[in-house]
Amino acid sequence: MKDTEGADAGTGAELTARFATEVDWTKVVDPYIPGPDGRYGPDLLERLWSPDLRTADDAHAALHFACCGDGGSVRLAAPEVLPFLVEAVRDPAVAVMVRKQILETLAVLARAGNDARTASTAPAAWPAAWERAVDALLPLLADDVEGDEDVRAGVAAVLARATHRADELIGHFLARFENEPHLSAAEQLVLAVGELAPHAVERREGAFVWLRQRTTDAGKGEEPDMDDDIDAWLAWMEQHGHDVRTAAVVALRRALRPL
Repeated sequence: MKDTEGADAGTGAELTARFATEVDWTKVVDPYIPGPDGRYGPDLLERLWSPDLRTADDAHAALHFACCGDGGSVRLAAPEVLPFLVEAVRDPAVAVMVRKQILETLAVLARAGNDARTASTAPAAWPAAWERAVDALLPLLADDVEGDEDVRAGVAAVLARATHRADELIGHFLARFENEPHLSAAEQLVLAVGELAPHAVERREGAFVWLRQRTTDAGKGEEPDMDDDIDAWLAWMEQHGHDVRTAAVVALRRALRPL
């Protein structure tokens, strides 16, 4: 069995027990190491919650390869551990140090799952597991914990792969954009709208109109000099209007490509 010695998990007893009972560990294997040496156990998920960054990062890397190999497949491990990857991202204590990396893996899995050739070979349990993951990730668009704009941006990037729910998700993205305080997350919301617009029905034309408006909207404009007018600077800081013109141009170009 794969060596997972050194786990220093920040998980509670209940969550740790679920790792053992809710995952079929015979399906969670290293695709590049055949036999018993390539098998994992519940302590792999425990290490994902480790307070040691290297330990958590190594666990994430192992889970990434177990779930999608080189990124072009959805393997048997994916639906087994997907609920816990999502739970790690959603951890209210922000106890998981590799949330951003996990979101990148989820985006890779979603992209592979959307590929027609890959989807035909994906585990039968994958579509339902992915649907539940989308529902669980949606609330994180409004995760306003300070410093978590990278998580919100990552969630938007993952949800942009749920093309079968384009109309619904575009609505969520547009609503969040109006209240998003950070530029990086706002830009990713724009890119996500561009990814979903071609797949939408009811919101398709409205999404294109919105994107075109963003290409000419400078947002709240240039930052005032705080020393010259502190009141103007404070008023400017309280606004959420971002200049996302560059992201909007990129989003439109992607949206206008043939499907």
